[in-house]
Amino acid sequence: MMPTRMLTAGLLAVSPSAAAAQQATTTYAPYPGTPEARPDTVAVAVTGNPGARRFDLSTSAPQRDAAPSRRTIQESGPFTDTGSVHFDALFAMAADDARRASVDRIGDDAYNEGKPIPCRCFETGEKWHYVWTRDLSYALDLGLADFDPGRAVASLSFKTSALRMPAPAGVPADALQIVQDTGSGGSWPISTDRTAWALGAGRTLANLHGAERAAFARTALSALRGTLEADRIAAFDPRDGLYGGEHSFLDWREQTYPAWIVDDLAAMAQMKALSTNVLQYRALQLAAVLARGAADDGTARRYDGWARALRLAIRSAFWNARAGLFVTYLTADAHPAQVAKYDLLGNDLAIVSGIADEKQAKTILSTYPFAPFGPPVVWPQAPDTFVYHNRAQWPFVSAYTLRAAAQVAHVAAADRATDALMRGAALHLSNMENLEWLTGRSRFDDGPEINSARQLWSVGGYLGAVTGAIFGWHPELDGIRLAPFLTAHMRALLGDRPTATLSGLRFAGRTVDIRLILPPRAPEGWWYPVAGIRLNGAPAPGRLMPDMLLAGGNLIEVTFAPARRAKAQVTEAPAVSPLSHDDPRVFMSATPQTPIVEQGKSGPMLRLAAGGRHMVYRDGSIAAREVTAVRWIDPRPADPAATVCYTVVAVTGLASQPSSPACVRGSAAQTIAVGDPQMRSDAPMVGAGEGVALPTLALGLGKAATIAGVTIAGAGTYAVTLRYDNHVYALNTGITNAVKRLTITSAAGGARTAIVQMPHIRSSGAKHPLHLSSRVYFRLAPGTYTLTLSDFLNMSALQSNASYGGPGGAGGVVNEARIAEVLIDRMAP
Repeated sequence: MMPTRMLTAGLLAVSPSAAAAQQATTTYAPYPGTPEARPDTVAVAVTGNPGARRFDLSTSAPQRDAAPSRRTIQESGPFTDTGSVHFDALFAMAADDARRASVDRIGDDAYNEGKPIPCRCFETGEKWHYVWTRDLSYALDLGLADFDPGRAVASLSFKTSALRMPAPAGVPADALQIVQDTGSGGSWPISTDRTAWALGAGRTLANLHGAERAAFARTALSALRGTLEADRIAAFDPRDGLYGGEHSFLDWREQTYPAWIVDDLAAMAQMKALSTNVLQYRALQLAAVLARGAADDGTARRYDGWARALRLAIRSAFWNARAGLFVTYLTADAHPAQVAKYDLLGNDLAIVSGIADEKQAKTILSTYPFAPFGPPVVWPQAPDTFVYHNRAQWPFVSAYTLRAAAQVAHVAAADRATDALMRGAALHLSNMENLEWLTGRSRFDDGPEINSARQLWSVGGYLGAVTGAIFGWHPELDGIRLAPFLTAHMRALLGDRPTATLSGLRFAGRTVDIRLILPPRAPEGWWYPVAGIRLNGAPAPGRLMPDMLLAGGNLIEVTFAPARRAKAQVTEAPAVSPLSHDDPRVFMSATPQTPIVEQGKSGPMLRLAAGGRHMVYRDGSIAAREVTAVRWIDPRPADPAATVCYTVVAVTGLASQPSSPACVRGSAAQTIAVGDPQMRSDAPMVGAGEGVALPTLALGLGKAATIAGVTIAGAGTYAVTLRYDNHVYALNTGITNAVKRLTITSAAGGARTAIVQMPHIRSSGAKHPLHLSSRVYFRLAPGTYTLTLSDFLNMSALQSNASYGGPGGAGGVVNEARIAEVLIDRMAP
């Protein structure tokens, strides 16, 4: 294994005369084994005075989409003045990227007939001229909000909406909703990470004051309240206290889930993702603060209680002590199981949000594998899957890693994250969307499949890395927290001057400069605690309030104590060929095929693929740890009335993701077809044909269905599922996931409700296969019950989608699926 110091940036040399000549050439080493590998250089020349300098940059690295290998930047706005031309140029480039992203009109072919939409907003990237909720929110949280709070407010407000239909029961009619953008299976609540909005809103509020803050606080509370209440109904699982839905940001289904997920998006809706649950926690926290500020103590207590319970549920369900990491997601089984897959953003968010305690945080940063030029966003990699989220670095995630590392003084992780950000920006003359994980290139081998320059969250990540981690500027709701984190490596990056200055920050209408009084250089792996902070020459606390600042300008000076040695290191990813798609040291085992399950005389029997070792799960619980035979009989005596489902994980090398489930239905199972006399509906019946194998009810907006006289013979937990078709739109996009409310009422009149999701299904030629909806679970006593299906809402219900060009947009709200059968299964305990 190569020494950590050698890998720290792939930086070979910086011209020692750079400061004197106002030019510098930086050389970056290639990844070993890269075809035609050679060092790449980045040259910077500068003229002018700090604050109005011109930087001319050039690079020898290959550019994505034949982009220019030269770039000129005219410095404007906040700037750094250090002993490193290279450092100052890259910050100026990030600020210039932010200016270029600041637009007066946005556009997307899917909205407003492709015509420009007036909006003083931040657009998402050079290729993406719209505003997307998660990209915007992470960018603002990482630091972009500090540079233009007014534009941040406009952008965040654009991603909220009133409903254009009556609010369903439980959803506040007077509240806004946060927009979940088009996505997997028709969007929300398959995807539920719209609560990332809270991160951007919190940082934006911290940069607002007086009437501006009060006005946006009202908007934010309305949007959060409407969203949190709807998510509590549609995505919360009271059995484990967690929220279902796709990973945040990792939203290209088969990139990070097993390949079979594209044919079972209802399962993805029921899987629990670490990142998405942490975002719900953060949204609840902010909503509680805003409610308390609005003198709504009851709502504040409600959300505080939900947040406390969710934090405990996340820590209990996702932490894998053996791995030293939080797992990325839990399965959709009756008893959700951890999957041996880990993502960096989820773990970073767990650290910076206070889900992880300090010991866990340091363990995470020491355990998660780093490639030479930066950490990949997932671990392990998926075999034979192209580069996008898989086999990729994403700079904004590296920026969160830096924030997490600075929070717990993990020097090695902070240094490596800093170098990843600087290297990627320097070689590509922009803050790119993503990079191949080993070479750090914007295009190598088979990806990244999609990539854009000046991607907004990458821009916010770079700005915040400098202003926040190094210079210590942290706007929060209760003032500016000053907490520079200076490592010996960062000290070296700032050059040989005795000071480094960040100028032109704005807070409460005041201008603020930060000057670091730089200590002597120290060996790599050391760091400098803060010794003192002075504001305008006088000692200052670590938190600044608006009334402490002068109207004519302010200078914060930070001094540092002698360097301390840090012991923690990062884990190096094994050095593999950059062209490998299956090296077992870094790639998961291939996902096994769905087992064939039969009901044998002595219990269910599974037929497994020949070769290798497998772990068998029964309803999410481990039934057998190491099976090498092609047949396996479940040794546990089965309740013949209960339905049981099996999944298989390959454990020959690094554990695979689980197979799709194979189920044996028990004797208590019931199937009620739409033509059954028990079922009544005002929805039209559609006969078999036109690609659909069975007769169906076209259960659209305003229609309901009732199944009466359902007999439950024995007490237990029962799962209700619908067999359905929804080919309203494409599998990977849209806003027409069919979302219905299922109410089950006993003969005595007691009623309980749950939400059933029926996401888009991809067609098979001219055929439209029937799939199973999400499961809902009820604990039932013996008796007779009535089931009712009625409307809830999806993203087509938002007024903001009235200009959407696809189904559920300009043509009106669409919340429809064709239902063929209702399945009721008693589940094993």
